[in-house]
Amino acid sequence: MQILKNEHLKKYTSVKIGGYAKNLYFPESSDELVELLNNISNNKYYILSGGSNILMNDQKTYEHVISMKKMDTTIKHLGNGKFYVGASAKLQQLIDTINKEGYGGIEYLYSLPALVGGSIAMNAGRGQKSGLSISDYIEEVFIYDQGNKKVLSKEECDFKYRYSNFKGNKSIILGATFTFKKVDINNSTELKKQRMKLVKEEQDKSGYNFGSVFRERNTIIMHLFKLFHPGYKNGMAFSNMTANWLLNKGEGTYDQAITLIKLVERLHKIIGKKAIPEVIIWK
Repeated sequence: MQILKNEHLKKYTSVKIGGYAKNLYFPESSDELVELLNNISNNKYYILSGGSNILMNDQKTYEHVISMKKMDTTIKHLGNGKFYVGASAKLQQLIDTINKEGYGGIEYLYSLPALVGGSIAMNAGRGQKSGLSISDYIEEVFIYDQGNKKVLSKEECDFKYRYSNFKGNKSIILGATFTFKKVDINNSTELKKQRMKLVKEEQDKSGYNFGSVFRERNTIIMHLFKLFHPGYKNGMAFSNMTANWLLNKGEGTYDQAITLIKLVERLHKIIGKKAIPEVIIWK
């Protein structure tokens, strides 16, 4: 297992904001992960998946940070469209693999720079109106929780729009089984091309970002907010191109991002609406 000392974490997040890890671990199997967790006596650790949905405090040093990047990248076809997938497998790798086997259904996630474990925890999806999410194809989720390895059914995971019961608790996703639908390879290839074309044309690439900030918010309030608070010059600002995106223009900070998120939440509360963050905040 690789261990890095006093490692700057911003390079491990898509928004390029982060503090330091006193110890950054890269376990290479579930057994190594379990042994590591058993040796962290104070049980104070942070789990880092693909880093695409994390806002870290850039003024803090975290004692124990565990990267899931190398833990289990397995993608194994068990037959009839059922696959076991390790939490460390990249989404693009998963989609390409199942497409080659004649299966699919999640090509709309092809643009996400995420690992499967994090995508399950966030229940990554296309958008609320589409009703599509990665959990549509999940059968079971393998986790480590309170000293034991467990297997949860899909129903036990409480999947909802951009939500699962893995958010906010210490359970760690090790892998999952999926049953994907049969697809034509030409059709799945075209869907991936369409997704990447859409991303290129409609998503704001003028700054680093972590995708959607809120899983629930009022569109009109968000537009009004951006008119009166354009953000910080060369720092954090909400995108004028991609709705619900917060961009780091190069010099963005944790405090700037938190200020904007809290202001949006406060404005929603004043008007009697809800703004529920999707991004995971490391305080």
